[in-house]
Amino acid sequence: MLCIIIDHLIMMALKISLCATLLSVAAAFTLHGSSNYQHTQKNHVDARSEITSASKLSASDENHEQPIVNGVTLKMAFDSSSVWGVADLSETKSERFTSPESLDMVHRLRRESSAVMVGRGTVEFDDCSLTVRRVKLGEGQEQPVRVILDPSLSLVGGDYAIFNDGLRTIIYYSIAAQNQDVSFPSSSECVTFVPLTPLIDAKNNDKILSLSPSQIIQDLSARGLTHIMVEGGPATARVFLNAGLVDRAILVRAPVEFQIPVPALMNKDTMKSAGLNMIGTTEMGGDVVEYWTREGLEWPTDNLSSWP
Repeated sequence: MLCIIIDHLIMMALKISLCATLLSVAAAFTLHGSSNYQHTQKNHVDARSEITSASKLSASDENHEQPIVNGVTLKMAFDSSSVWGVADLSETKSERFTSPESLDMVHRLRRESSAVMVGRGTVEFDDCSLTVRRVKLGEGQEQPVRVILDPSLSLVGGDYAIFNDGLRTIIYYSIAAQNQDVSFPSSSECVTFVPLTPLIDAKNNDKILSLSPSQIIQDLSARGLTHIMVEGGPATARVFLNAGLVDRAILVRAPVEFQIPVPALMNKDTMKSAGLNMIGTTEMGGDVVEYWTREGLEWPTDNLSSWP
């Protein structure tokens, strides 16, 4: 009888030991599995963070914008002659003489400008639209405002693109022209006429020199137009240069020489007298592009060719 009791106690001890062993193994497995799960979850979180960061970086690159530029940027194109020819009188029609790459650059500059300005002669000679066409506008971006300097309103009545395309245009003219028998165009409500007091020659009070470039810039600024691209012609360029209002300039020299060039009546000395320094050149489709900026004013980007 005693032997049977002893055997029974031994069997119970073995079962208790076996259960303890199984519980220990199960606990170890659970702990190890939990560790693996947590490690796996951490890897997923880290990977998700990396993907999110990469997505933000890609979005940043995709939404990269050009720097905000204010002031006056002059752009002019010349032939390779010593007179800095701007057109060829031997041609009956004005033809482009700069490279396609330079033309793309001009349209990028228009896109980065709130207004594009030319004088009356440029409109008469080229019937220009002054719109951005060779590059895409930004999402929701409008065409730059066209600004025309026409002191005597000689363009009025002409069948020019600026009067017919429905895009916003500002025409500055002399108050003296109000006394003339001029009928304002009614083809477009987008054309705004702004009268200004002209500059008078101090030596000859009867001679009107031009419209005041300072008044024009002040009026445009009041209209919220803060980056003005002066695109020509040479007379308009000289007015703004002589007034010291040009902050930077891009001059394109094409590898052609006109037979009968129209001289720009300006040169490097003109630029320097306007307070501008040439800070470098680049090659653009065979053209040589000069970059000028006012002393102490940095170019909008570190790399000259990156802007515009």
